[in-house]
Amino acid sequence: MKPAKLLACCLFVFSLAGGAGRHPRVSGPPVLRSPALPPGSKEALRSQIDSGGKLFRNGRYTDAARVFESAFHIAQSLNLPDLASRALGNWGGCQYALHQYQAAVRSFLEAQRLATQANDTASRAVIDANIASLYSEMGEFEAAAQWIERSIRAMPRGEQTKYLPQLQIQLAIVRGRQGRKREAISLFYQGIEGADRAGDLRLYSNGWTRLGDALLSFGDLPEAEDALVEAFRTRKLHHLPLDIDYRSLGRLRLAQGDLGAASTLLDRAVELAGQSQGLLPTWDIYHSRGRVRLAQGRLREALEDLRVAQRLGRAWRWSAPADDAIRVGTEGMLDRVHSAFVEAGNRLYLETRTPTLLLETFAADEENRAASLRALLSDQRSAAPDLPADYWELLGRLQRAEVAALRTGETAGLAATRADLVRMEASLGPDLHALPDDLVNRVRQRLGSDTALLSFHLGPERSWLWAMDGEGLEVYELASQRDIQTKVRHAIAAIRNSGPDTSRLSADVYQTLFGRAAPRFRRAGTWLLALDDALFDLPVSALIETLGPQPVYVAERHIVQVIPGAASWLESAAHPEPQLSSYFVGLGDPIYNRADPRAQATPGPMQDELGLPRLVGSGTEVEACARAWQGPAVLLRGNQATRETLAEQLQHRPAVVHVAAHFLESADPSHYGLIALSFSPRGETELLTPAEISRWRIQTGVVVLSGCHSASGAALPGTGVVGLTRSWLAAGAQSVIGTLWDTQDDDGTLFSVLYRSLRSGGRLDAARALREAQLTMIRSNGRLSRPEYWGAYFAVGNQGKATLPK
Repeated sequence: MKPAKLLACCLFVFSLAGGAGRHPRVSGPPVLRSPALPPGSKEALRSQIDSGGKLFRNGRYTDAARVFESAFHIAQSLNLPDLASRALGNWGGCQYALHQYQAAVRSFLEAQRLATQANDTASRAVIDANIASLYSEMGEFEAAAQWIERSIRAMPRGEQTKYLPQLQIQLAIVRGRQGRKREAISLFYQGIEGADRAGDLRLYSNGWTRLGDALLSFGDLPEAEDALVEAFRTRKLHHLPLDIDYRSLGRLRLAQGDLGAASTLLDRAVELAGQSQGLLPTWDIYHSRGRVRLAQGRLREALEDLRVAQRLGRAWRWSAPADDAIRVGTEGMLDRVHSAFVEAGNRLYLETRTPTLLLETFAADEENRAASLRALLSDQRSAAPDLPADYWELLGRLQRAEVAALRTGETAGLAATRADLVRMEASLGPDLHALPDDLVNRVRQRLGSDTALLSFHLGPERSWLWAMDGEGLEVYELASQRDIQTKVRHAIAAIRNSGPDTSRLSADVYQTLFGRAAPRFRRAGTWLLALDDALFDLPVSALIETLGPQPVYVAERHIVQVIPGAASWLESAAHPEPQLSSYFVGLGDPIYNRADPRAQATPGPMQDELGLPRLVGSGTEVEACARAWQGPAVLLRGNQATRETLAEQLQHRPAVVHVAAHFLESADPSHYGLIALSFSPRGETELLTPAEISRWRIQTGVVVLSGCHSASGAALPGTGVVGLTRSWLAAGAQSVIGTLWDTQDDDGTLFSVLYRSLRSGGRLDAARALREAQLTMIRSNGRLSRPEYWGAYFAVGNQGKATLPK
């Protein structure tokens, strides 16, 4: 799976009334005097908006919000959409500055609509830039870049001189976070030079600060120091606020190993954070100081700072717009806070053996683990109304853009469509509820007598394993993230290729991950695994637990089920068991190209053909699986293997859905896993995307994704794997069985045993049925007994054991 690095920093926002950047908070009563001009006139409204702009520039965001809210309602009552748009856009800017992100999104989008109605292209372009700033703030970088570029294109030439330097710096920040170093640095210098020519000292100093932050993230410490010192010099000379300088310079000194200077600078940053109200999330300042104290070995003080960072980060997360991409972005940003907290808390626990510390670190890790998936599941279970027709039309545009990108390699249209989807989703979905205070006790009570929950957290210096069963919770220190990644990579390569060192490398990874756990955890018959980073790629069932002439695999001693996290697993138990039918739905052997003789039956010309080869064996596969199921079955093959027919069958709550098709990687690196279906009745290639699947509301027991790398995706910090397995769980599947690499089940043994086991047990226990199938392969003593054939399969889900109807 592709690693993904998400970096945190904040963008500044500018209001339509003018002005940019961070300003000192000015004390005093709100300035809400009526304009001198006659009330209700356009001139009076403009004057009122200007007065709000002055309050905004002085950091009085609450007072400014009142002025802009009043101006907005007056403009609406007078049917002045241009001034209503400007007032509402500025009101959104105040909400943004106050970290009220959901309200800000609603204000920006409505202001955008009003600006369009008034044909005010300048206002719309600036609102687009503000939306981009908010998306970048929450970690949705590609959508942010699309909005900024759209803003630059749409802005009238006369307005570009005023706003272009700021937009260039905004876009530079986004490109830096995406790792596009050369483009980012070029944009930074263009924006800084433009600010210098305009005499905008605030923007000039902001540009140097953001450039320094970007260079620091790239590891270019001398260049970062030059940029940050120039920003500090400018602000000091012109009496501008210095809080962001102390934060950035403190982080630089930490990277340089000067812990004393870093501590002094960040102490001052924390002090100033309490005196002013700016756009920088306060949690980031406490997190930075906590990291310094952690590096100094001041564990108790580090923990206090990181507790504050966690609390502030929690409020920041809950204020984020309810879009999945944004939620994933916040997980990536806050993962650094939770990771530092886990490091400080577990190290202090090993020194003091204070039980509350162990409970606290486990809960902290769980709070950020798969939080976005928990939110999607909450969306799926809510009683919210159906999504608007425009949403599904946009998904149709997205799938057509996916096809075009796969054919041509051109991703501009795909990225733009995805940005529109993010904008629409930002106003959908409920908030995520907090975790229960007694999370550990609740999980322990739900665990079976022969079940252990094993939760991993990989860190740069050391990693951690929490092990829990009915008796209690323990934590074990493991090797560093890099060491584990290296061992896992070598073991996977050996297992997939039946290399000569397979047994040794496999057993070594087992000992590295599980060897330190108490015997009672290693003896448990069922393992629930909450994985992290490189471990998502690891075929745990295929690891060798005991070396010898006849090595013993993990699958021979344990039922292995991957879970999104303990919190997600626990929450699923609180919901009623789905009432499923006994139907098996199998999809296979779609029509992919004109050479397929069945294509003649497809009416109309074929468009956007990808030229995928036919999967003749997949039709035979779904037939054999249906026979093994020994129950009612619906098979979707040829021109029936389409989105429409699959969606129709899913409404019947099937017990099993088996998909045997091509699984493709999207041309957009931020979006993973596409299911290639047959040509639609209009002759178009159909691609089923994770975004669409995750918005379905279905009830089904087990979804089997049979194909090459069907479980592939990016392993993101906090989020886990972003791909098809996650999307099907979000849609409502109880469990998903996927593959880690190309598989060959030549005689159908694995699936035959899998479905007989699922059907005969009375309960749809995917992990248990998969283990039975893997044991049959192991004991076959032929070439299919090697783990390269059966080790690729794994089961992921939560409680996931729905009862079959009799």
